[in-house]
Amino acid sequence: MESEIKIDDKYVIIKRYKVRQTGKAGATLETSIPKEVFEREARRLGLTFKQALKKLEAVWRFNSFRGLHLSFEPIKKEPTQK
Repeated sequence: MESEIKIDDKYVIIKRYKVRQTGKAGATLETSIPKEVFEREARRLGLTFKQALKKLEAVWRFNSFRGLHLSFEPIKKEPTQK
């Protein structure tokens, strides 16, 4: 059974963006997100836009439901390799 997120909100903002291939042999697809989405998250966290660019990364979740879920989370530093 396929689960679906239903949006029934008259205040939802809809913006459409082209998708472009990037990476080696076009292995990655990229699109844009509205700057105001990232700015809103920065404000929510008490960060300036520039601080948020340095401290947050975009995290996509997918697979167990239809579509994608985007969140902005603190950048996790990878353990140093020895």
